[in-house]
Amino acid sequence: MRLQRNRNIWNDWIPKNPVHHQPIRRGFSLVELVVYVAIVAILAISFIRFLDQTEKAKVASVAKMARLINDVASTVFATTGAWPADVSNSIIPISMRPYLSTNTIRIFANDTPLKGRWDWNGPTNMVSNLIGISLRFNPPSTADQQLLTELDILIDDGDLDTGSCRKILFSGSLFYVISVATAD
Repeated sequence: MRLQRNRNIWNDWIPKNPVHHQPIRRGFSLVELVVYVAIVAILAISFIRFLDQTEKAKVASVAKMARLINDVASTVFATTGAWPADVSNSIIPISMRPYLSTNTIRIFANDTPLKGRWDWNGPTNMVSNLIGISLRFNPPSTADQQLLTELDILIDDGDLDTGSCRKILFSGSLFYVISVATAD
């Protein structure tokens, strides 16, 4: 292939008839903007709903675990005539262990999905005269009051100050106690 003499290669890049070419667009049309805004709005709404469902799942998980522990404690009381002894937070009383799976005991040893620590309050606990499971938040500012209220609605009356589920401040910590009985 031979190059032609006196041929300017830049002429190949210049349009032959500029009238037939599309004008250069400098922005979005109104329809495109509306479509983009609609897509962003749908994604934002979906994300908010996803976060809301995540929070509801956390509350439901804690409520399920609390009910399980309280049911096991009631079984121990019905079997032995005594409530399980008070133990440190994140520890399951020995009398309750035969009724629980290893996985449940492991879950109890970790933080709850609501960021508190599990704590069994036996009849000799210093926090209150309530016997049952509690969530311990130390410092109290780590507790999400809205999520605790939702938990209270699932388990009790929705009021953090009354019922079998109560919010108690004790020794610089917040305890959310879900009781099965009161100590005599």
